[in-house]
This record gives sequence, C-alpha cells and structure tokens, in this order.
Amino acid sequence: MNLFPVLLLLAALGGSSVMTVDEVVVTAERIRHPVRDVAASVSVVTAADLDRTLARTSTAALAGLPGVFVQKTGQFGRTDIDIRGTGDRGCRVQVLVDGRPEKMPIYGCVVTHTLPLNNVERIEVVRGPLSVLYGSDAMAGVVNIVTRRAEKPLDAAARLDYGSYNTVHGTVTAGTRQDRFHVLLSLDKAMSDGHLPNSQYNGNDASLRAGYDFSPALKLDFTGKYFTGVKHEPKRSTDPDTLVAAGWNQYDRGGIDLTATLGSESLGGFAKLYRTFGEHVFDPTDGWHSTDFTNGATLHGHRRFAFGNLVQAGAELAGLSGTWMKSDTSQSTWTRNQAAVFLQDEQTLGPVSANAGARLSYDDIAGLAFSPKAGVVGRATSSTTLRASVNRGFRYAPLNYTSVFPPKNESLKPEVSWNYEVGLNQGIVAGLNADVAAFLLKGENLVEAVFVPGRMPPMQFQNKGSFTYKGIEAALELRRGPWRSRASYSITDFGANTRARAGSKLNFSAGATLAKLDLDVSFQHVSRYFAADSSQSMIPAYYTFDLRAGYGILSWLGVFASVENLLNRQYDTFVDLPGTQAGLYRMPGRSFTLGLNLEKR
Repeated sequence: MNLFPVLLLLAALGGSSVMTVDEVVVTAERIRHPVRDVAASVSVVTAADLDRTLARTSTAALAGLPGVFVQKTGQFGRTDIDIRGTGDRGCRVQVLVDGRPEKMPIYGCVVTHTLPLNNVERIEVVRGPLSVLYGSDAMAGVVNIVTRRAEKPLDAAARLDYGSYNTVHGTVTAGTRQDRFHVLLSLDKAMSDGHLPNSQYNGNDASLRAGYDFSPALKLDFTGKYFTGVKHEPKRSTDPDTLVAAGWNQYDRGGIDLTATLGSESLGGFAKLYRTFGEHVFDPTDGWHSTDFTNGATLHGHRRFAFGNLVQAGAELAGLSGTWMKSDTSQSTWTRNQAAVFLQDEQTLGPVSANAGARLSYDDIAGLAFSPKAGVVGRATSSTTLRASVNRGFRYAPLNYTSVFPPKNESLKPEVSWNYEVGLNQGIVAGLNADVAAFLLKGENLVEAVFVPGRMPPMQFQNKGSFTYKGIEAALELRRGPWRSRASYSITDFGANTRARAGSKLNFSAGATLAKLDLDVSFQHVSRYFAADSSQSMIPAYYTFDLRAGYGILSWLGVFASVENLLNRQYDTFVDLPGTQAGLYRMPGRSFTLGLNLEKR
C-alpha cells in the first residue's frame, strides 16, 4: 500500500492549538451537530463547491470525497456511488432528498440521473453504516441532498451552457421569501449527443420547495420534484466493432413530502409524510416496463437536558409497491410493508461525548432486523478531536430478489454490515483542517445467485456472500481568504472482492477568487483497479485534470468556461451493471463547456 499521502497529512498534525470554526451537519445524528462532535466520518459538499463543480448530478459531485467512488458510463446518465467499496449501484447506500428516501422499490436502487444539481444547497455524506437512524439500505453510508429555500424577496437565477458533444444545459430558478412564507421553483433541462455512439441523453427536471413559519416553534415545509428523461446506453470498450449499440432507458420519477417541525433545539421534533413514484421503460429488446411507489411517514422527537444529555426517539412506516407491465393485458404487482422504531441517547461530560442507540425494524417479507450503534468523541485540545464508533447496518433484499425474477427467494434474510472505525480531526492553522479515519467494514448474508441442482430454473438467490474491507481515508482542506484547496486520499484492501473497486484514489482541487475572477483546477488519480475479483484483469491506472474559470461581468451577470480531461487521456472505467451490461466503458476525451450565469443579488 502506498501510504505516502496519508503520512504527509499525519506529519502535519502536531501541537496545534488553533481554534477552528465548526461546520454544522444534520444527517449524521438526525439533528444539528458540529462535524467535529460526530462519531461517524462525515463529508460536506457546500453550495460554493456545487457552484464550481463540473458534475451533472448530485452523486457525481461526490467523486472527490475520501472513500467515495463513482461508477459512470459517460458525462450523463449513470453516476452510481460506492462508499468504502460497498454500493451495488447505490443499493447499499441510503440516498435521501431532504430526508426523503429516493429508492425505487423493485430494484432497491437510485436512478442517479434523476438527481440534477439545479436546486441543491448542500450534500451531506456519512461514510459507514447508519441503519439505526436511517434503516434498511444504509449498509455503507448515507447521502442526504439538501435542497435550497428562497431567502430574498426576489430570489432568481439562471444558467445556460453549451459544450462538446453538442451538450446543452439550462437551469432557471425563481422564488420569493415574504416574512414567514417562502417558495422556490427550479427547472432544469439537459441534452447531449454523448461522447460515444448511442450515448445521447435528454433529461428534464422540475423541483419546488415552499413553506410557512407559523411561529418559531411550528414550521411547515413542502418539497416536490419530477424528472422525465431518456438515456441511451453505449456499448462496452470490449465489445466487437461489429456490435451496434441500441439500448435505451426512459425514467419518469417523482417525489413529494410534507414536514411539520415543532418545538426548539431543546425539546422538539418533526413529522414527515412522503411519497415517491416512478415509471420505467427499457428498449423493446429488453421489454421491461414497470411502475412503482412508496408511501411513508417518519416521526422524530428529541429532548436536551441541562446535564448534557440528548435523547432521540422515532418511528417510521413505509408501504412499497412495484408493478411489472408484462403486456397490455398482463401485469404483476408486488407489495411490502415496513415499520421501525429507534432510540438513541447521547451524554456529554466536559470534552467527551458518548452515544448509543438501536433500531428494531420489521418487514412483512423478511421479518425483524435489529441494528445497534455506539460512538465516542473526545476533544483532546481546542483543535484536536478523536472519535471511535461501531455501527451495524442492514438491507432488506429488494423485490427483484424476493418476488420478481425466477431465482426469487422469499426466505432471504437481511444483508448485514458491521463497521468499526477510529478517526482524528485536527485544526493545523486557521482555515486549514485535516481528517483521518481508519475502518474495518465486514459484510454478511449478502444475496448471491447460487446454483441449486434439480431446481428449475437451477439458480436461486441465497444469503451466501460476505466480505471484509479495511482502509484509511484522509482529507486536508484549506479555506482561507480568497484561497481554497482540498486533497483526499483513500486506500482500501478489498480482499478477494476487487471487481470494479478502486483500491487507491487520490483527489486534489485548488482555486481562488480574485476580484471578479474565479479559477479552479482539479485532479484525480485511480489505481489498484480491477475488472475481476482476486486482483485479476487489472485496469490501467488513470489520472485526469479539469479546469474551470469564471468572470463576473456585472453584479448580476457572469461567464464561465471549463475543460474536462484537459490532457485528453484515454481511459476506461468498470461499471458493475446487471448481466451482460457490466464491463469497461470508455470515458470522454478532452471536452469544453462555455456558459452564462445570471443571478439577482
């Protein structure tokens, strides 16, 4: 293992007593906590980061974080994430929008290109299981996409850009805040011919956030979104030249939720009602046509006591349904219902805070699942924080495993993960912060297709798989005056499970805002990367450089330009898709984008 980048960070962690400003997050503990007081490993992609990103989706914007790897077939379409080597096309990662789960019930995965960046304020990422607070699917981590509220009487912005491969993208956002009322509507349109034959894309998204503050102790908030789009799938790099790619997928997905927040920081909670729904049509060769929905409710309460104790408790209900439209006259529908209760207690004594919690979940197909957690955080100095935690995550096998396809098995038990980790957060000088985490992640009862002699068909899904992953993640971040920089490094030992997992990943970005000029450069290097298990079929290491520059012409008008893959490197990434679609996909070469930003300030 090449630990040199990690050692550089550790060498910087010495004797500092620099005070740092704590960034506050919500996702890691369900209510507001400073990042340095959280026992889990947390990353935040801020609004400023998103303004300058070259990513097209919320999940693609996470590619520079430690422990996160993005599998994609191009600039648009799939941007599936793995956290610490565990993802399964995002199925083992809980993805939320304002706390609302975004999974499709049949496959249990997220359609990532339905999550553009047009209305996103920030993205919070918890690396490691967190099923106590977020239930099934939070086996590897949690991604919470927080949308933006209107903050001004006239809150309006627009963006239009054009780039290589005849790529056109436009966003319009408009809203208002009037005393206690706020509303913000955002529309997003993206089209591209794609960098390969049959990789064209056409996506449309609308999102709305509105609310009313009846009093400081009672607030009502509504969010909703709807996406419709078509993504064509190119052929793999290893496919013969004579093969003509023709596959395409059409996704229509939406979600709404209504949240009532009551009380205060010391005593309060929230109640959320939500619904997600979708319709998916694959090309006639595949013949897949399905609809699905999830109806859910979450109730959460907390109480802070004067002696430094915080108690949280909650309950969740969800009804999931999926329908396969086999023909105009034939269809099959599957349903499942889930319920859960959870409790967590946190005690702070001086510079030390410890928490413990548990969730009991019930699924009417898979039965009961129990998930505990415990963690401790200690502030050794004003700038040095140590943390340790253990968490149990789980995932109920989705409907495609239990009910839909011939290998189905309704007796599948929940998949399980255990995560043990220690971490260090260190302020070095004002504006410069480092974070290092070491983890051991173990998986059990993973669902695999197993050959069963005498059975027709001879394959059946069973709880046979397991893994043991261990690794180190390090990040160094500078935000001081006009300068900004972030470096992250992840090195992971996946044992025999090396397929599609990057064993070593280095990211670096740097930029500055000088008067009206914004400049940013980013770099990624991926190595110890394989197309098969047991470190077989090595994929050549690759690196890319990206550049972006923006200039404010007027207070309300700016221009920007970017170059992706500046050095025009030819490289492939492995995308772990189902069946024959899994394999190596050629990534775009050097590509350019020019655009305009308009904003009412």
